[in-house]
Amino acid sequence: MVRCTGEERALARASVYRLLSLAFSYPTREVREATGASIAVAEVGATLLDGDVDAHVRRLKAALEASEQIEADYQHVFTLSYSEDCPPYETAFSANHIFQQSTQQADIAGFFRAFGVTPNAERVDHLAMELEFMYLLTLKESRARSARESEHIRVTRSAQRNFMKQHLARWAPLIGQRVAIFGAGSAYEAAGRLLVALSAYEERFLRLGTIDRYRDEPLMIADEPGEFECPMEDAGTAELSGDLPVISAAEEARDVQPVAP
Repeated sequence: MVRCTGEERALARASVYRLLSLAFSYPTREVREATGASIAVAEVGATLLDGDVDAHVRRLKAALEASEQIEADYQHVFTLSYSEDCPPYETAFSANHIFQQSTQQADIAGFFRAFGVTPNAERVDHLAMELEFMYLLTLKESRARSARESEHIRVTRSAQRNFMKQHLARWAPLIGQRVAIFGAGSAYEAAGRLLVALSAYEERFLRLGTIDRYRDEPLMIADEPGEFECPMEDAGTAELSGDLPVISAAEEARDVQPVAP
């Protein structure tokens, strides 16, 4: 059994989010170098998280070390344009037409702006972008805990819950499973399985309750709404502080507890 503080647990979660964000980015030389550095940190951090996260981090490390054609593997899974099987975009699973895409991307961008994040050239609903945002939130939580800034702890934890509940958790297991299937035998199979394991851990740890998943199959996008039905049209868009409770003193106390490696 391993004991850890709330600060250490937040850092551990951040390390795995960072690794996955890089793993799902296009594997340029710079990204590959950053991934190699981040996996060493995630190996240590994952030992503080229960479930299968630790084992899947080690499997991803082994797969990356054995890979001789990571760029070709990425192109096989995601293609160089738009993969109909594994599109790495949230709205590919949630929006039937371009107006819905724009609305949902604007909601994601609102989360980013609230924490001073300016997206790069990639779409805001790209899987790597959403994982990077969770890395930022968990890193901020760790620093707030180190400085004993209770208000910042509540804000960052509330943002994590809202972003996961409204966005990432709704499709991360879906795309993770698809990547594992279409990337079978490559490092992307291991990355997909790690994403599924981390998502399951986060749903338990953040106490998200029932998740309203998107459809398992990516959707065809129409230029006009027509007769399509939106899987999110009844969900609404919550504010950042939304209807999920912020972390309480009792919950914070439970953050310091034994966890299995």
